Amino acid sequence: MNSNFLMWPELCVPIYRPATIGNWSLKKVKQVTQFGYFQDWQGQGDIGALNYGEQTWMSSARDEVDSQTPHIAAAFGHTVLMGAGMRIALFNLLSKLDVTRVTLIERDPLVIELIRRSTDFDAWPGIGKLGIEITDALAYLPDLPVDHIYADIWAKPAEPQSISDMQRIQANVRASRVGWWGQELLFLDWLAGETPTVENYSAWADELGLPLLEQNNPAYTVAVEQVAKSYCYRMFQNDPTRARSAQPA
Repeated sequence: MNSNFLMWPELCVPIYRPATIGNWSLKKVKQVTQFGYFQDWQGQGDIGALNYGEQTWMSSARDEVDSQTPHIAAAFGHTVLMGAGMRIALFNLLSKLDVTRVTLIERDPLVIELIRRSTDFDAWPGIGKLGIEITDALAYLPDLPVDHIYADIWAKPAEPQSISDMQRIQANVRASRVGWWGQELLFLDWLAGETPTVENYSAWADELGLPLLEQNNPAYTVAVEQVAKSYCYRMFQNDPTRARSAQPA
């Protein structure tokens, strides 16, 4: 097993209980091979998995946890979290002292009920900062200024529509800073083999018209170089529905 330094604080993962409601379920999966995202890491261990029917929407696998770290580290003030998922982001956002309010946007109320059944949600530190809105992320209009958005509303990281979805979300919300799950994979795809730098990351943000997180942090682009070596990025590159490099000539 190899490891290197993660550039942001590691996230705490809630304790889960198996639970099922409607088509949603949260189950334990034993001894899964796992990989790092911002870290050169490989190992095995049990994970929790959130499923809708037979489709896995999210898990507590190492790469999925790693991939959320910069988004949680950058969060401050009124933070809007889009998508409840495995509640890892929510659990860590609530405990951040510089996050004063968390608005959770979730389309399906059954997912919120699953949170309560599968965790000690109502006793989490910082739970008093939480407001929940049951609505589509693409339609959400805040009633207060928003400092930070973290969106995780897709089944796979870096689905092609995630960029247009984020542009639509930001047009409604007008947050000071935004980020979404798997954005590094799309940034690498846009780079087409160039080395990530602060300058080309800011150029990408300008092209997208989005105030992306970590634009002045060289450590972020160094971390993206590690993502380029990750198992997650290799899977992305081999998927013709996501990566330009996998499209037929």
